[in-house]
Amino acid sequence: MIKVWRFLSMSIVLAVCLGLLLVPAVVGVSAGAGDPPEPALGKAAFRMPAEVEVTPGQAFDVAVTIYNPDNINMYSAGMDVLWSHPSLLNVAAIDGSEWTTYLDSGWDNDTGEAWYVAGGSIASPFISTANITHCVVHFVAGNADGVTTVNFTPETYWSETVMYDVNTDDLTDWSAMQNMTVKIGAGGLPPRISANPSSLTFNAIEGGDPPNQTLELCHSGAGTLDWSLTDGDTAWLSESSTSGSLDEGVCEDVTVSVDVTGMEAGDYGAIITIIGSAAVEVPVSLHIESAAPVGPAHLSASSLNISPQQVEPDEQVTISINVANIGGETGSYNAVLYINDVVEDSQTVSVAGGTSKNVIFTVSKSQAGVYDVSLAGQSGQFEVVGGGWSGGGLGTGGIIAIVVVVIALIVVLVLIMRRTRRPE
Repeated sequence: MIKVWRFLSMSIVLAVCLGLLLVPAVVGVSAGAGDPPEPALGKAAFRMPAEVEVTPGQAFDVAVTIYNPDNINMYSAGMDVLWSHPSLLNVAAIDGSEWTTYLDSGWDNDTGEAWYVAGGSIASPFISTANITHCVVHFVAGNADGVTTVNFTPETYWSETVMYDVNTDDLTDWSAMQNMTVKIGAGGLPPRISANPSSLTFNAIEGGDPPNQTLELCHSGAGTLDWSLTDGDTAWLSESSTSGSLDEGVCEDVTVSVDVTGMEAGDYGAIITIIGSAAVEVPVSLHIESAAPVGPAHLSASSLNISPQQVEPDEQVTISINVANIGGETGSYNAVLYINDVVEDSQTVSVAGGTSKNVIFTVSKSQAGVYDVSLAGQSGQFEVVGGGWSGGGLGTGGIIAIVVVVIALIVVLVLIMRRTRRPE
């Protein structure tokens, strides 16, 4: 009986040990595909130049290094590279340096994207020194003057490490995207203004003004842009601002209002012209329905607005539509918002006859990419730049491993208690 007890005890202890070994292995793999693990072994970050100035057509290299002050072990690491103006910059090659094993690299100059992944193995980590070269990206500048932003997003796999921004020491930022500005030539990108939406439609009832609408003006060129706008002295149209100044990458909202006082039912038109670089024209249409509508509710939606159209991960985007009821009775309208052909949200609004309402949605996305928007038969887009990690947790394997350990410990305790209570 004693031999059986010893054999059973050794078997249970062995199972417990195997379970304890299995938990960190499973958790490590799961953490590589999801949320970052706790910074148990230290911290590391990717470093690259903040700004590069070159001449048109010039080839230049950017060496990206890993900053590893605590000499932690890392098994594999990767990096995504995105640049904002593919016509101004191309990748010719990507070389690795001081790596144990090369895994994968590639680039697409048409879309402005490159990637690099390299590393060692679980048994043989490839980084345990303070600084190591991650890779060297060989760029070639375009033949025209301009400015483009290059985003570097580091990633690690199978490593108990925390990525952080070396400029801020922000240990909470798991995927700290870092930017590099490439200036080509002396001129930079010419000033360029854009307007969103590209047209405005107002629906009103005689004697009642329609809701105001927002026109977003953005500067996507280099330097500072002075702008002005005119509506051709249209009596029923007004704007909250008719001139201003925009820095590079900055947007400004202009409120557009309509006053239908003294106007008869019918259709009217005007054009808002924005002057800043090349002139941008925004057509404005106004439909005025008779003040004495007859018949049932008649609802229609118009003027899809998406603002802003480019955001960081998890930054809010406001999407709105104007619903007008030009009928006589109160009616309900169900506005369904689709993002990438999938229902994102919906709202049902009640609109009295002869009035209109703005239906407003607020969304945010954590993954980088271009998102197609469809609302009330109208379509548009917004873009999320940068990116981050998603998902995570222990996963099924981790949960199973923990359950095995708990059951084994319970069995050991029960057997020990029985043995201690057995009479001599």
